[in-house]
Amino acid sequence: MGMDTPSYRLGVDVGGTFTDLLLFREDTGDTWRAKVPSTPDDQSRAVIAGKDQILKNIPDGANLVLHVVNHGTTVATNAILEQKGAKVALVVTEGYKDILQTRRSQVPGGLASWIIWPKPEPLAPLELTVEAPGRLASNGDVIREFDKHLFGERLSAIIDQKPDAITISLINSFANPIHERAARQAVEELLPDIPVSVSSEVLPELMEYERTITTVVNSYVEPTVRLYLRNLLTALEGKTKHLRILRSDGGLSSVRLACRYPISWIMSGPAGGVTGAVSLVANRTKYKNLITLDMGGTSTDVALVEHGIPHIRHETKIGDLVVKASSIDVRTVGAGGGSIARVPEVTKALRVGPESAGSVPGPACYGHGGTRATVSDANAVLGYLPANLLGGAFALDLSNAKRAVQHVARDLGVGLYEAAEGILKLSNETMYGALRLVSVERGYDPRDFSLVAFGGAGPLHANALGKLIGAWPVIVPPSPGVLCAFGDATTLLRHESGRAFTMVLGKTSVEEVVEGFAALLAEVKRVMRDDQGVAEGHQRHTFQADLRFCGQANNVPVNVDLDVLKADGLSHLRRIFDAEHVRLFTYSLAVDVEIVNLRVIAEEPRADLAVKRLKKAKSSDPPSNLAQSTSTLIFAGKEHRGCPVWDRSGLLAGHVLYGPCLISEMDSTTLIHPGYQAQIDDLGNILIAETDKMKVAGIPDSSQTLDTVTVDIFENALRNARSEMDALMTRTTMSPAIREQQDEFNVIAEPGGKMLVGQFGSFIGDFLDNWKGSIEPGDIFLTNDPYSVAGAVSHHNDWLILTPIFVDDKLIAWTSNFGHMTDVGGSVPGSLPCAANSVFEEGIQIPVTKIASRGVWNDDLMEVIYRNVRLPEWNKGDVRALVAACDIAGQRMTELYIRFGHAMYFAAIDELLQRNRRAIASIISSMPEEPASFEDWIDDDGQGVGPWKIACTMTKTGEKLHFDFSKTDPQSPSSINFYLSIAIDTNVVANDGFHDLLDVTVPEGTLLHPIRPAALSCRTHFLGRLLDVLSGLLGQRAPQFMTAAGFSDSPHFMYSGIPARPIGDGPDGHCLWPAMKAIPNEFLELYYPLLIERFDTVPDSGGPGIHRGGNAQRIHWRFLEPGTISIHDDRWLSKPWGVLGGEPGARSRKTLVRVADGGRVVLGSKQDRIAVEKGDVLEW
Repeated sequence: MGMDTPSYRLGVDVGGTFTDLLLFREDTGDTWRAKVPSTPDDQSRAVIAGKDQILKNIPDGANLVLHVVNHGTTVATNAILEQKGAKVALVVTEGYKDILQTRRSQVPGGLASWIIWPKPEPLAPLELTVEAPGRLASNGDVIREFDKHLFGERLSAIIDQKPDAITISLINSFANPIHERAARQAVEELLPDIPVSVSSEVLPELMEYERTITTVVNSYVEPTVRLYLRNLLTALEGKTKHLRILRSDGGLSSVRLACRYPISWIMSGPAGGVTGAVSLVANRTKYKNLITLDMGGTSTDVALVEHGIPHIRHETKIGDLVVKASSIDVRTVGAGGGSIARVPEVTKALRVGPESAGSVPGPACYGHGGTRATVSDANAVLGYLPANLLGGAFALDLSNAKRAVQHVARDLGVGLYEAAEGILKLSNETMYGALRLVSVERGYDPRDFSLVAFGGAGPLHANALGKLIGAWPVIVPPSPGVLCAFGDATTLLRHESGRAFTMVLGKTSVEEVVEGFAALLAEVKRVMRDDQGVAEGHQRHTFQADLRFCGQANNVPVNVDLDVLKADGLSHLRRIFDAEHVRLFTYSLAVDVEIVNLRVIAEEPRADLAVKRLKKAKSSDPPSNLAQSTSTLIFAGKEHRGCPVWDRSGLLAGHVLYGPCLISEMDSTTLIHPGYQAQIDDLGNILIAETDKMKVAGIPDSSQTLDTVTVDIFENALRNARSEMDALMTRTTMSPAIREQQDEFNVIAEPGGKMLVGQFGSFIGDFLDNWKGSIEPGDIFLTNDPYSVAGAVSHHNDWLILTPIFVDDKLIAWTSNFGHMTDVGGSVPGSLPCAANSVFEEGIQIPVTKIASRGVWNDDLMEVIYRNVRLPEWNKGDVRALVAACDIAGQRMTELYIRFGHAMYFAAIDELLQRNRRAIASIISSMPEEPASFEDWIDDDGQGVGPWKIACTMTKTGEKLHFDFSKTDPQSPSSINFYLSIAIDTNVVANDGFHDLLDVTVPEGTLLHPIRPAALSCRTHFLGRLLDVLSGLLGQRAPQFMTAAGFSDSPHFMYSGIPARPIGDGPDGHCLWPAMKAIPNEFLELYYPLLIERFDTVPDSGGPGIHRGGNAQRIHWRFLEPGTISIHDDRWLSKPWGVLGGEPGARSRKTLVRVADGGRVVLGSKQDRIAVEKGDVLEW
């Protein structure tokens, strides 16, 4: 090719329905685009067909050799979602064979979600899992040498099963890869042609399950992607100089690296649109801060770009899998053009998504057999979609759309247009929540950003979302339907390397940190040079560190200026971390900071690509012949007739279009609302702003009458606020019970104390009745006393914060959150004594106390409280997190109050309460009159007395349901009592509107309503039994929810299996408590004197049946220092019962193996102060 021959880049983005291609000429900026049907069986066929179609438009295109093809693809993602990846064998540390079976023991969802949760099949089956002999400590020291001979014997057993790929992931390999390298050498000798992925290379970071699943995913997709890329290279041979793959973080990878580390581009698809927005908007206009919105047919992806750089996260979710891989921080919600609208019979509330009509049959307006109303149908009914799409090649069926939306209108009892507008409002609200997630909830003001909308449906909703989020101007780039392909064509080669570096700032030196960065810098330079073809002198490097306060488990990544670090020392890291923590979570702490990981990112320099600019218009008014047609558009029930439909291809720079109108192009339609204008800039971007140039944020609904859609929007906002509280707590707290096991619950209540969303709100009304002091703005209340709050917290470890929310001195809401503190004083560390006889042995008691008055903290009081606990810094950090969560929820309630106004705000609250009452009344009305009874037992109380009975009879009388616990045993003199709070999980009941429909009788002086000062610290077991009893009652009335009995081990130590369920076997080693996770063993070994030698499950322990119970977990702890331990356990005498003929599960066993003499001591189920020596092993 001669020096004057033009150079072309081809960007390719493969979607589920279409493959988009964009050809970019580097010297002129000219572009050509194509959209061809995707070929899921072999994506390369669509790539080649699209390339050929585009090149027909270029002189001598058939003979053109492209400079580069940059390819965003879903090949790896689809292999996972469709379960069509490789047969993977897994090599693990001896004793950890069930690591993929137990995951982190977490069942997603609410309190009873385990009944219906289908556990995904592991990507590496148990029969292909090989245990490697040898063991490393958390600091990398070798405890037991790797036995190559024994490992070879075990590995030989799977050869006949012919695995396609092998993963090696050993405990503590992040600290020392020596055993993984030895295992790989042995694998390559026995199975020389099988690709091997090693966790210390793929993800050299702490947390064994996350590192293992990430490496397994790499193995699972590697053979598939390797074959695909080889075939694509063959098809492109002689047609391009280079083929590069779009990484999940928006950079490019060579084919060689992409084949070796496919995990780096597992989310290649969503990254393309963000890189396109950066390339076309941030890099070429004055708008550097962007919020991107990519709306397609099934879902919407949103992301944030700050100073021209997309935010990156180091965790990615694909289906049910969460892997640790760097990707653009794209958040996805189930709102797209195909999202289905429905009106459930129970609530009569409009719901939109996440269920989608898909491409087949698609929306009703497509005329392909769809009959259910979708977002696209609502747009069509309101006139927002032209009669013909795809340049006139696709005609809409408006009559079908109207019929579908009319069904929704009938169910809501409203008119056609009102229903259509309601569908769009609710869909927009879902996307609004996602936009807030990446901006407001990350500490950013969206008014400092511009919204960039693209994808097939994004420009239709852009103006409405701009009004909600206040990010002006709203920008619609050229060819928004193929922006991902533009991003692919114009992005850069990139590579990153990271390593664990677990050191407290005060115990390391700046020299050690700089040396760590230097080693990573040398590695990325080598990879970029040797594997990517970028000379060292042409690389740009970014340095990052993951930091956290000591005691936290979630990391905060920060960019590090290496020169400032060398000059200022480690104070530079502390300074930038504190600032980022305040921005993210509103507070900082005066505790040590820990470095967790170091990372270096290398990129090639940005190419100076030409920009194709539009001609300047002679007038701001476009010529009338650019209006293809006119349309009637509906806004707020009003028809706007004769609205122009502008042809975007003819618009010039400086043209201004006034709403209401449509701007049409081949792959998308942009809607401009009344009172807004669209200006065309010289790059062809559409800039939408309010006509009078005033910035608008959070516009209230124009209607002053309450309608069902407004209530639905309000409810959705409450749900988002609660989720935001949960996220802050799990990311910032110190106590493992909160941050890992999510033992924290929150509530948002109306001024009178009725819970609007949450789990334990009923106590607030009692608090208001009994509180004699003032309640003012800025007040903060604290308690941990179950007897003060009617059991809203059930023991002293649960600390509850309560804050009133005022606007202009008017009380508009209450926000509250409690979390399980690791220690609150008392007779044993951890404050959960089994042998306590009164609450005075269980730690500090805090009645409902005002700890801050009008924003001023009572520091002396807090110091007294913290002086009475063993880990005061942890409690201080967790209290700050609880307060921050309540403050954030208070901000959200204030925003709702301002957005909707006083009357609408309280009308929506009243309707939510009444709606919930109607829903519960409907459920109760369908239940039979006959009473149902059930009972179960705790084996003992730790003092030789038992069993202890809990019994309930459920009776329906009229419209009320009565739960009678009168036959429950009297309270115990020990600590197994459980103060039952009359509240129901929010996944079943949304708020307190139902309370007058339920009568609950719990006689005072019984196990479930003990009299002060009865001890409560061992109450976990009756909480578990209560769930079993309620499950037994529910199963009698709803057999589809009939389950076997659960376990009663302490959820803070270990998990047994999930009981057998109607949908199938119970998952092994999982927890039925809502959303709780097991603490990573590598974390425990790093911070505590423990060696966890075995972490698997006990075969056949779950109880046989048509559906068996999940197998119990087995853990062997070796103690590395002398000390004392406590045991919380049950089901050692009575077995977990089966149902419908199923057999019971196995009893629990606890044995202490003494290192001194090898003696085996059988332990009781509830014991304190068990002495252990260095080397002793607890087998549970």
